[in-house]
Amino acid sequence: MKAIKLASVFAVSAVAAAVSTSTFAAEPVFSGTAGVEYTSYYGDSSATGDLADGTDIGELELSVDTGVVYAEIEVATTGADEATTVGFEKLYVKQGAVSFGRFDGSVAAGAFMGMDEIGYTGVDLRTEDGDTDNTGVRYSVAPGLTVALEATNNDVGDSEVGGAISYVADLGAAKVGISGGVLGDANAVNVGAQFNAGPATFSVNYGVGERQTATGTTDHEEAGVGIEFAATDALTLTLQYANELEQEIDGTYFIAAYAAGDLTYYFENYNGENAGMEANIVGVKASF
Repeated sequence: MKAIKLASVFAVSAVAAAVSTSTFAAEPVFSGTAGVEYTSYYGDSSATGDLADGTDIGELELSVDTGVVYAEIEVATTGADEATTVGFEKLYVKQGAVSFGRFDGSVAAGAFMGMDEIGYTGVDLRTEDGDTDNTGVRYSVAPGLTVALEATNNDVGDSEVGGAISYVADLGAAKVGISGGVLGDANAVNVGAQFNAGPATFSVNYGVGERQTATGTTDHEEAGVGIEFAATDALTLTLQYANELEQEIDGTYFIAAYAAGDLTYYFENYNGENAGMEANIVGVKASF
């Protein structure tokens, strides 16, 4: 398939549809997080140096939904130099069961459930420059079933076009799903299940595929299990285990979060083989 520049085509189409059908009368919604935390590294990660931080954990989001156009802008501080970044997380048009524009992530990873705390979100159709966002057209065929035409939005070459599909069946006390896709040289298949048992929620996931790089592709294979337990109305305990089987990297993540009024106090423990993944974190934050 000949590589084509789809990003600008979708953007122009989104603006044209928005101008012709919407008055942009919706009120913007601000949301975000602010707080302070202290991170103490141990083991092989101890050379990183402890960190007291009040900006990296904070973010501000502005979302606008006109009923036709949905836009979400995020302001966040990242990196050792605490640089502030501002960018569109999502910007798309909705017309019935069809939506098109820029989305946060790929439909191909839609069946990977409940593992985002530790940074494992399934094998996605990641572009050559590492971007997980996709420009595309999505169609909701039926409840839980979505098909998509997706295009890379990268800075290292021409856009490539592919397809993805996700089906997640909601069975009440459980959800089960399968998703996957092909985009250029990248491909992915993910399966996941989530079960509710009173105050506990269990998640089980597996994903396999290839991601694009500047020099070719790399194999990826992820598996993970997790449990979230609501001990009381205020106290939530989360434990997750994730494994990148292809690279033989695994780790566990534990968090205890206690909500008191407008504040949430938390303790986190990372114990993994990734660089900087051995750490204890204590903090307090508020969301708005």
